[in-house]
Amino acid sequence: MSSAASPRHLVVIGGGIGGYTAAIRAAREGLTVTLVEVGALGGTCLNVGCIPTKSLLHQSLQFRELATLGHFGVDPEALKADFGVVMHKKNEAVQKLVRGVATLVKRNRITLVQGMAEFTDARTLRVRETGAQLVADLIVIASGSEPIVPPIPGVELAGVVTSDGALALTALPRRVLIVGGGVIGAEFAQIFSDLRVQVTVVEKMERLVPEEDADVTIVLQRKLARQGVDIATSAAVLGIRQVDGALGVRCSTPAGAREVIADTVLVAVGRRPRWKELAPERAGITVHAGAIVTDDHCRTVVPHVYAVGDVRGGLLLAHKAAAEAECAVAHMLGQPWSMATRAIPRAVYTAPEIAAVGLTEAQARAQHPHLKIGKFPFAASGKAITNGDTDGFVKILADGDTNQVVGVAMVGADVTNLLGEATLAVQMELTLPALMETIHAHPTLTEALMEAAYDAYNGGAIHLPPPTA
Repeated sequence: MSSAASPRHLVVIGGGIGGYTAAIRAAREGLTVTLVEVGALGGTCLNVGCIPTKSLLHQSLQFRELATLGHFGVDPEALKADFGVVMHKKNEAVQKLVRGVATLVKRNRITLVQGMAEFTDARTLRVRETGAQLVADLIVIASGSEPIVPPIPGVELAGVVTSDGALALTALPRRVLIVGGGVIGAEFAQIFSDLRVQVTVVEKMERLVPEEDADVTIVLQRKLARQGVDIATSAAVLGIRQVDGALGVRCSTPAGAREVIADTVLVAVGRRPRWKELAPERAGITVHAGAIVTDDHCRTVVPHVYAVGDVRGGLLLAHKAAAEAECAVAHMLGQPWSMATRAIPRAVYTAPEIAAVGLTEAQARAQHPHLKIGKFPFAASGKAITNGDTDGFVKILADGDTNQVVGVAMVGADVTNLLGEATLAVQMELTLPALMETIHAHPTLTEALMEAAYDAYNGGAIHLPPPTA
């Protein structure tokens, strides 16, 4: 990118990955940048989302794996996780990355203002805590999202937490009920189950992580069930009450009503854009369906105001926010930039992991009448076998007429590490032969992508039996 023609003042609202990416990129392009953040730098992802949950998932998985080493003389019954140490290591990871963001902000000569910004008009923001006025030539709204708390009777009781509260627990509960089996609920079910907490998940849809393909998510659901997680699908929480120092959670299920006793109830039904505190109506900014309305360049109806990340709605993903920040800054500077909206990778960091990009199978069938589908199971992968974890598979979806890859879905150990190639394939409109002709190192898990491409193209995966007539 080239430098801006003349210095202008950009105010960025929110210091999450979308906000600080916009601020740093704009500062490097010659703009004068002020970043306003009410909490800690790094936003949801760094402080109460991606990073802390991945730390907990990694540690809890290590603990569970220790318990499988009986052949080395390890007594699984004698193992006990020190939850204080687990949370300390999680906090250390978060704090290290927060300090890193703070260093980047400082070294890029960005002015950091602590507080809550609100519009007074289209170009003026007031910092609520101090009353300071900020007048901007350009504005980027990156105020992120907040947990959704449904109107369940008793949801206000002590012991009922959102994901934010779950990440601040000081003691490991004995029994946890999780309301919602989406990405957040599934990851916390994994964490608590690995740490030997009795876990119940109540999900209103027919399966966990219902936004992804059924054949993918059922692998995870069965694995969690084998670990002892009590999963109630097509179910709903009707109310929560106090019972002898614990919480009684009334649920409706296909098998009838039941009450589950838990020490902690985690409400994990999703997140929603956070914008109300900003008073966007004072600037003439349009909000629709709970999100700030923008065009393909992340610009709102007010030409000098942009919005990036969760506040725009859609997929609430950190990497999407960062890409939108790059797009917004490029557009405000008159530089070309194309948003790769069809190739936004999605991941669930459970064990097994789920990773997907592009269309789901249902979407692909609706858009591509002649759909080719190829699968390659990790049970036939040399690398997966040597790793000792063969659950799952890679699935590739391609247009039957052009052979263009339109979607990839994967479930298995470490499949999130395969997302780079899968995302590039969808983004660059690669064909099945292009993947087939690319030499993949052996033995690696990435070979499964090549083999799935062969399977989709002509059933010719070398390490699968030939297709029957």
